[in-house]
Amino acid sequence: MPMNNTQYRQVFTRLEELPAGTDSFARCRFENCRLPGAVLNGLTFEDCLFCGCDLSLAQVKGTAFKNVVFEECKLQGLPLYTCARWLLAVQFKKCVLRFASFAGLPLKKTVFEECDLREASFAQTLLQEASFVRCDLTRASFLRTHLERADFTTSFGLALDPETNYLRGARFSVYSLPGLLTKYGIITEELF
Repeated sequence: MPMNNTQYRQVFTRLEELPAGTDSFARCRFENCRLPGAVLNGLTFEDCLFCGCDLSLAQVKGTAFKNVVFEECKLQGLPLYTCARWLLAVQFKKCVLRFASFAGLPLKKTVFEECDLREASFAQTLLQEASFVRCDLTRASFLRTHLERADFTTSFGLALDPETNYLRGARFSVYSLPGLLTKYGIITEELF
């Protein structure tokens, strides 16, 4: 993930729009930027840190997030399922991701730490691509995260601790249940 503060090439503070004519940001730090509803389609962010930013309802179609950390950011309703899937590597710490959509994304090893993911979707819907691609949550970490009414019905590879996350009303496929029992060492088997 991104390196420490001294190794960032550029630091952007309190932006209300990104610099014109730039389509790629490498080793940048974004602090307290207010970009709700911003059009970020097709941009590339690599080895970047977003700290205290608001990207709620931003457009991210084809946007590449390679080794990007979001800390204490507001990302409500962010349609992440439209971002570039290749080389996707993100972490979320203390972020508000209510109503965000992660459908069909390869989220292997993604960290969600102390986030608000209420009513977020990790499930495919009819409004999205015609091809059915499930969300891969293999080795993803959910740590002290609010997942009330989140939808995991078509995701796979899910393993999370129901005792340290808030799950009331979250939706899971019956095939995801072993991932909720991992902590207890319970073995589940399919009989048919």
